[in-house]
Amino acid sequence: MLSDVGAEESFEALATEQLAVPGVTRRSMFGRDTLLVDGHPYAFRDGERVTLKHPAAGELVAAGRGVVPVMGSRAMRGWVAVPLGSSSLSGLAELAAAARGHLAS
Repeated sequence: MLSDVGAEESFEALATEQLAVPGVTRRSMFGRDTLLVDGHPYAFRDGERVTLKHPAAGELVAAGRGVVPVMGSRAMRGWVAVPLGSSSLSGLAELAAAARGHLAS
């Protein structure tokens, strides 16, 4: 597993790529570094994971590629948390692009 510094670097690389897309912005929400498309959050860093609002969240969890994130005591339906060290940047970028496209449509 990546150290927290490695996770931060991985998220920074992902954020840099995402911010090149028109309509994508970045801000802190609920104390987390968050990416938004047209003002709607679609990805945020939570420790060593990136959590995405993904159209195939359930399938990704079922396939073992991520887990259902919990905020407080509530499961976040429609979201999936993926370890930042589990995929290449291109794999994370694909997941983020699908999440972004889902909200932008």
